[in-house]
Amino acid sequence: MLASHSWTGPQRKWLQRIGKQFRENTLVDRDSIDQGQFREHGGFNRLNKVFDGKLAELLAEFTDEIWNAAA
Repeated sequence: MLASHSWTGPQRKWLQRIGKQFRENTLVDRDSIDQGQFREHGGFNRLNKVFDGKLAELLAEFTDEIWNAAA
């Protein structure tokens, strides 16, 4: 995922955190972004702004990549 786009510094850091969350839970969606460590930083709405309103699409990409790698 990190190599798939040109990310800003803050976006790269959040991608790494989201990736870690995927490794721990295998499911990261809007609800999980509104909890735990992400909630402390503003949850889904705040992170969605960091990713220019495309966080839902990004989470879907993560999920697709995980399932493609598992297949």
